Amino acid sequence: MTWPFLISAIIVLMALVAVTRVLRRLVWAFAIAAAGLLVLHYQSDPAQATGALAALGGGLAVAGPLRGLVLRFFI
Repeated sequence: MTWPFLISAIIVLMALVAVTRVLRRLVWAFAIAAAGLLVLHYQSDPAQATGALAALGGGLAVAGPLRGLVLRFFI
């Protein structure tokens, strides 16, 4: 490995860490909007809306630990 390769790899990793923060905020904004729409959908089909809300909540619950594992693996 050469020095330019190592320096460019560090720059790319730091850029990815910055992007993950922005993506995390976007995912939360999407989740809040989706939850609001699912609450409205609950009026017409409660079972489907409840299942979708549970899946959305489960995905958000897993996102934190999964992000930690990925960042520990790459950094």
